Amino acid sequence: MKVKELYQEIVKQMENRSHPDVAFKKIAQAKYFGVNINSYGLEESEQTELFKCYNDALMKLSLEERFEIAGMLKASGFSEQVGFGDRILYLSLDEITPDHYELLDEIGDYLNDWGDTDWFCIRILQPLLRQYTMETLELLRKWNKSDQIWKQRASVVAFTRKIGESGKFTNEVLKLCENLIWSKEDYVRKGVGWALKDNMRGSKKKVLDYVKSLRERGVSSVITLYAIRDLKGRERSEVLDKKPKMS
Repeated sequence: MKVKELYQEIVKQMENRSHPDVAFKKIAQAKYFGVNINSYGLEESEQTELFKCYNDALMKLSLEERFEIAGMLKASGFSEQVGFGDRILYLSLDEITPDHYELLDEIGDYLNDWGDTDWFCIRILQPLLRQYTMETLELLRKWNKSDQIWKQRASVVAFTRKIGESGKFTNEVLKLCENLIWSKEDYVRKGVGWALKDNMRGSKKKVLDYVKSLRERGVSSVITLYAIRDLKGRERSEVLDKKPKMS
């Protein structure tokens, strides 16, 4: 089956299973959290069942074809299609190498909200960062300079959680964060703060000193307050007591 035909069949199945009342609630809930989506109103169990129905057909596609259909799904604006595309990428993770990073870069263009961006960072980019460190770093440096805000967010969120706690990438993270500290985009700034918070667990003094310098430079408190969420008592007060220096 050709990619376009398979895509159309999957979408038709979603449309046939749609629940308008549930969709309305999902769209309203997403808007509350600052995310604009469309929805068919499918429950998670229904999405999982539907994906299983197409698992074999998807695995018969080449990796390039799977990237193509994942891109079509993620470009749709429907949460269920985006989730289906993400499942295809996760299914294909063991086959993705730096030879496919141009395709991965194109997928990044379809990131359209903080939830999907963060999922992509944790489930796709972090495993690749561990396995293909230099090549993935190069991709993230490129995204860091992108005009696309979700690529910017991804370029630092990729270093959260256990990656950040390892302390292995602290110097790289500080460089990437530095490029984004003056961003006007709230989700980019929150991504920077999150990356700094988790990397502080792996390299406390270096990141803490950097956060103090951000306070002195008058960087948005969205970043610095997020970065010190783990701190208490005197350490937290020392950061909060820092005031912008007069130029």
